[in-house]
Amino acid sequence: MRKAALLNWTQSATPGWARLAGLPLLLRNVLIAQRAGIEEIFVVGGEDPARLLDGDPRVKLAWRWIHLEDAETSNEVAALLRLGAEVQEDFLLFYADSVFDTPAVAALRSKPLEGKLARAAVAPGASDGIETASLLLCSPELLRKAAESAGDRQVPAGLTTLASHTGNERGLDTVEVAGRVWPRTSDRKTLRGIQQELSRVSLKPSDGSYARFNKMWLAQPLIRFFLRMPVTPNFITSLGLLFGLGSGFLFAQGGYWWAVAGSLLWFVSAIMDHVDGMVARLKFQESEFGTWFESFVDYTATFSAYVGMAVGLYRESEVAHHLTVGGVFIFGAIMSFIVQSRQRRQLSSDNPADYPNRMHRKLEENSQNLFLWFSRKAYFVARRAVLPYYMLIFCLLDLRVLFLGWSALGANIIWIMTLYSNRLLRPTVPPATVEAD
Repeated sequence: MRKAALLNWTQSATPGWARLAGLPLLLRNVLIAQRAGIEEIFVVGGEDPARLLDGDPRVKLAWRWIHLEDAETSNEVAALLRLGAEVQEDFLLFYADSVFDTPAVAALRSKPLEGKLARAAVAPGASDGIETASLLLCSPELLRKAAESAGDRQVPAGLTTLASHTGNERGLDTVEVAGRVWPRTSDRKTLRGIQQELSRVSLKPSDGSYARFNKMWLAQPLIRFFLRMPVTPNFITSLGLLFGLGSGFLFAQGGYWWAVAGSLLWFVSAIMDHVDGMVARLKFQESEFGTWFESFVDYTATFSAYVGMAVGLYRESEVAHHLTVGGVFIFGAIMSFIVQSRQRRQLSSDNPADYPNRMHRKLEENSQNLFLWFSRKAYFVARRAVLPYYMLIFCLLDLRVLFLGWSALGANIIWIMTLYSNRLLRPTVPPATVEAD
């Protein structure tokens, strides 16, 4: 199945297209279909979508707008009739106000029609019927039925009753699929609730409790704000870098209150690290460059804060030992960056953003190894989702010397553990076979 049809009208009387997570639903649905493997889409009726789809670098599939006459603009059967000359195979059908996610499309594509005209995707256990369906799998036979009924004034305009009118009572039904499917909607309040659900679905399997709390609570106001703004995730990442550099500057001034202010600014920088990733996923703006840029910014912001802390302690006490400890931390952090970058290329060169999830699965698969088990359990302390909390607490307690020392030790343990875990990624070499003479 390579084709899909999008009926370009909504149930809402509000002109234009409703937005979900900063994107018009029509554009979002096209991008989801593309991500699920659809190669060509027909946009039927409504306004010409060229202003949305033309020139958008995210849209790579082929699309064509099919203009409808005024009498056809709310008639689903008439729209299907116009598709008859374009589609001769099973196809997906959805609307400008449909709401679903990529796994739902992928799952429906794999479902058989079982001789039916169409099957609507529903979540497991859902009671929603065809009437509110957002996503359907259709047979070309459905288009033939529409053509046969074109001249019959008794045929209702709605797709949901076409099968029963043509004598096929089991022509349309529902099928449970993995993924999320919501009833068609243009209601802003409903869409805000769906956006919250999408944020939850967008969490990574490797996210711990701190990361989940940060993303779903602390970062949510910023995520909602930036979703409404015409900015890229890389712009948000750059803002996080500025906060990180500012944190290092404040730490370097020396003194208790400067350190507290620096830790607060570094906390904000860490929250921005959550915001850029969530915005990228929700707006379909992930990129390989963005993944590497985010990693570079994380390390740079960390270098800035710790170098500033070491300089600040030295300026307060004039004890060169603090600079030495800061140098040990920098060495460990640089080694961690080098080793983890190499491991990222080795493990997830096709999708750098999925590196944490793949590494987490590797560690799970080798949990019988005591060293790797400890690595998986202890590594969360060094995650940027967790470390800002400890930095703030230690600064409030004026225990920066202790925090800097522990961090220097931890940074060097991390790169050693990462280097050891590389053994998991080595391809297994099959034993050589000896041929008999």
